[in-house]
Formats: sequence, C-alpha cells, structure tokens
Amino acid sequence: MSLQPEALSAKIQATNLPENYYKLMIENLTDYAVFMLDTTGHIASWNAGAELIKQYSAEDIIGKHFSTFYTKEDIDRDYPATELEEAIRLGRYEDEGWRIKKDGSVFWANVIITPVYDHDGVLVGFSKVTRDQSAKKKSESELYEAFKGLQESEERFRLLIEGVTDYAIYMLDPAGNVASWNEGARRMKGYESEEIIGKYFARFFGREAIKNGFPEYELSKAKADGRFEDEGWRYRKDGTAFWANTILTAIYNAKKELVGFSKITRDLSEKKKLEQQLFRINEDLKESEEKSRLLIDSVKDYAILMLNPDGIIMSWNSGAERIKGYKASEIIGKHFSTFYNLDAVKSGFPEFELRTALANGQFEDEGWRIRKDGTAFWANVVISPIYNQDNRLLGFAKVTRDLTERRRNEELMRRNKELMRINNELDSFVYTASHDLKSPITNLEGLLTALEEDMGTDVQKYSQIIGMMGGAIKSLKTVITDLTDITRLQQEERYIESIHLPALVVEVRETLRDMIATSKAAITVDFSGFTNLSFSRKNLRSILYNLVSNGIKYSDPTRAPEISITTTVAETGEYVLSVKDNGLGIAENHQDKIFAMFKRVHDHVEGSGVGLYLVKKILDNSGDRITVESELGKGSVFNVYFKH
Repeated sequence: MSLQPEALSAKIQATNLPENYYKLMIENLTDYAVFMLDTTGHIASWNAGAELIKQYSAEDIIGKHFSTFYTKEDIDRDYPATELEEAIRLGRYEDEGWRIKKDGSVFWANVIITPVYDHDGVLVGFSKVTRDQSAKKKSESELYEAFKGLQESEERFRLLIEGVTDYAIYMLDPAGNVASWNEGARRMKGYESEEIIGKYFARFFGREAIKNGFPEYELSKAKADGRFEDEGWRYRKDGTAFWANTILTAIYNAKKELVGFSKITRDLSEKKKLEQQLFRINEDLKESEEKSRLLIDSVKDYAILMLNPDGIIMSWNSGAERIKGYKASEIIGKHFSTFYNLDAVKSGFPEFELRTALANGQFEDEGWRIRKDGTAFWANVVISPIYNQDNRLLGFAKVTRDLTERRRNEELMRRNKELMRINNELDSFVYTASHDLKSPITNLEGLLTALEEDMGTDVQKYSQIIGMMGGAIKSLKTVITDLTDITRLQQEERYIESIHLPALVVEVRETLRDMIATSKAAITVDFSGFTNLSFSRKNLRSILYNLVSNGIKYSDPTRAPEISITTTVAETGEYVLSVKDNGLGIAENHQDKIFAMFKRVHDHVEGSGVGLYLVKKILDNSGDRITVESELGKGSVFNVYFKH
C-alpha cells in the first residue's frame, strides 16, 4: 500500500529528520534530480534539479509513478519494478540508461536508487538521484553550496554522504592541499582523514603526470575557467591505480577571493576495464576469425597483458602467470618494470620501450626478463599503444613469449657447427699430413740405407748417429700410423660383436710380448664382473693395447711394472673395464689434459702422445666414457665405462 504525503511526513518526523530537509536539498542541488518515491514507486517529492533535467514541475509529477521517465521497452519488461526490488535486495541500485523528458526527448541518465528505512527498520520509501550524462555538464559550485548548507546540520550532512558514497568529495585550500575528507574519499582512495588532510593533492596522480605538472595545470584551469573536468588514472594509498572521473571547481567568497577548490572524484575502473576488454575483442575479431581462433588456441604460450599509459599493469592472463610466475592478484597495479633487471630499470629502458611504441606505433625487442622467483628468461616482447575512437591513449597491449629454449638450442647449434667445422678441418689436415708424409719417410729410409752402403767400413764410425736417425724415422712412422688410425676411426663403420675378454687380453699380450719381456712386467686379470662385452673388436683391442702399453712405458724405473685388468658392474648398470698400474702416476693438474692429442706428461719416455686421445675418441663415438684416478709415484687406474 502506498504512503500518502501526510503519512510520509509522519514517517520523516518519526526518524527525527527536519520535515523540510528535502526542500533544502532541492534548493542546493540543481545538477541532480533528487526526489523521494513511496514504497510503490510513486513520486513523493521533487527538486529543482529534477525539474531542470526532466522538465516536469512538482505539480505535474508528484503522485505519479516514476516509470513515467522510462522508455516503452523498459516498461514492457517491467524494469522500474526490478530496480526497486534490486535496491531493496542489495541496499542500493545503480544504473545507466535512456530516460524520457516531458517533451518526449531522451537523455542518458546515471541513476542511484536507495531504500529509506525508519529507526524500526521499516521501509518508508526510496531516494532517487538522477544525473544527466548526455552533455556532461556538472555544476560544482551548486554542489559545493549544497555541501556547505548541509554542514549546518550533522544529520542532513549524514544523509548527503549516504547519497553520494560512490563519490570522493573533499576540499582543497588555494595551494592545493587537502582541507576536508569524506567517507567516499576514504573508501575510494584508502587514506584516513588524519593521514591526508594538509597533504598536497598531487599524491593521487601518477609519476608521469606529476613530472609533467598536471596537478598544477588542473588548478590553473579551474581558476581560469571556474571548473575543470577530466578522466584519467589516479592512485590509491596502496599504490594501485583506478580510472577516475574528476571535477575540480574554484570556490570564491563574497569578495571574489579564492578560498579553495571543491573536488569530486568517481571510480570508473570497472567501466574502463569493460571498455578496454570490448575494444581488444573488437580489434582482434576485425583481424579475422582465423587469427582469433589461433590466438585463443595459443594464448597459454604468450603473456598477454594491458598497461595503463603510465606502465601500470591492468590485466593478466594465464600465459603471463605461467611464464612469469605471478598471480593476477600479486601483479595487477604494479609497474611493468618489475620484470626487468636492475641495470635495465636504472637506465630507464622500460620507459624507453613505451616512448618508442608511441612514436613508431609498436615496439619489438628480445632480451632477458626476470620471473617472480628471480630466474631470468629470454623473451620476445611486442608493445602496442591502444587508442580509443577519439584517438586518446588508453594504454598499451604487451605480448611476451618465452624463447629461452629456442635461444639455448640456437647457441648449441652454433657451437656444434663450429666444432664440426674444426673437426672436419682437423681430420682433413690429419689425413693429408699422414698421406703426404708417407712418401718422404720411405725416401728417407732408402737414403739412409744407401748412405750405410756407401760408407763401407766407415759405417761403424758413425753407427750411433745412423742409429739415432733410424730411430727418429721409426718414431715418425709411428706418429703417421697413429694419425692414420684417427682418420680411419672417424670414417669407418663399427661392427658390433660379442667379445670374449680373456681371449682378447691374450691377443694383446702376444702383441706386446717383447715389451713385457724387456720390462719384466707382470699382468694379472680378474673377470669376475663379466667376461663378454658387445663392442667393436678392433676398437676394444685398440683400447686395451694403449692402456696396457702405457702402463708398461710409464713405469717407475725403480720397480717392475704391475698391470691389473679387472671387470665390474657399476651401480648405474654400466660395465666397467679397469686397467691399473704401479707406474709414475699423473699430477692432478694434468689429469684433465692427458686425453688431448700429442699431450704427454712424462717427456723422458718414448711415445707419440696419441694413444689416449685415440681411446677417448673411440669412446666418444660409441657414447661411452673413460675416467682416470692417479697419484704421483704410486700409479694410475683407468676406468672405461660401457653402456649395457
């Protein structure tokens, strides 16, 4: 049942409010349509702002249902009743949409409906505040006068604040310092009144805006024009950004002296976010349906985020979380320089990226970026400025892809190519040198033989020199043979067969018979680990031959050589063939060099320095490995590991 004006007046008196408080609001709020509805939605009061915006006089409209202002479509779907139901359910209801004036013309309205209860919790009606957003003409001076008038009554001031809790309303002194602070400002910006009053209002702006003197520009424009309205990014106490609509109005006293400014701020972040999302979707879809499908399919491989004009992160996708490690709640509101190393931040590289994107329409780069856990990754980055239809910069789209694996593979490929080139050149040189030197060596042998024959009886006189020459030729032939073996090793196919190790050791001992007899070497074997091994017979024989012959050649002159050959199976499952000797041993600083070509650690012993290189080369080609353990004066152990 609807309340009649007399009943409504009684309800107002029951709540201890002045009976004429609606009249006071009407006199001071000409830019807002502020009126009361009874519980059924019939208009119970009417202010000057309502008459100005909607063209109805109080006599024309009071007592009629507020659906009078709605379009036929809204009435057909019973939208006015839905608004009242939602206001009761949620405590308030806000909407924007088309409304109808008395002359039938339409205007775009912002509407806030709030249920009004008495002290007993009984619904007495609804307050309705409507603002004409079509021309965006807001009269700050009258709102300020309303604010000043309502200060005369603490209860009236409370009612005003309850009606505008979505606005930050505060005063600045002539220098721009905060002089008053309302509940809406506290909720929106996060500062308590004691923290902010007396502080310069520039702290609500971004770094670039402060650097460019935008707060001072706002004050100067308000002084010159009476008011200044703007939309842009503002910052809360915790550093997060929000998109704000602000109105700054210069306030003068009766003597026309500037006494300060009134400032009204509204948080439009959700609206801005929706605009940005719709804009991006529209732009993507314009590219083509196929590109949109591909983007959706591959989005997890890309970090796609939105930056505001100051570089503050406004959105975050699952690909960004996967690549950079931050959750949306941890990173939104932070500056994107968070992902750069200290040197890049100090040099101003993040800001350079944004400037270049603005100048060229896009910026692309590859470089190191930093994840949440501090690790670095190689990133491909594309930054594109985003504009609205009025060519106003909304921010930047930033797409990042992790190319660390590709970079690592490219580096490995480059190194492999270089190693292959060096290897090929080395093999070519070895083959050419070994082939070209055979003929001169054969000639030298023939010339030496001819020289001995020509010397006749004098040959005894020069036998030592001739013997040294023969030994040198023999050593040179050995080196050429070893080099030829290395070249063949690169080119030949490996024929794998099961080899009986005891028989192979007998064969190697027979080959080294003279060396073993001369040195009085003792060779012992223990094949308890395994007796057979699948490998290239020729190559395994070469490995055994070189390790055993080295154990004899590099023996300690004070004791007879002792060579021990054993087999074991390692915990890794590898088959291990060990050759241990009691020879001279190898210094620790030389142990990692002995497998290099022509490397010898004991120059007084005859040898070419190719044997261990050949062993290492054979094992590298088969995917196996060799290690050495040695101590000077005690001997060495060579362990050859074969994959099972």
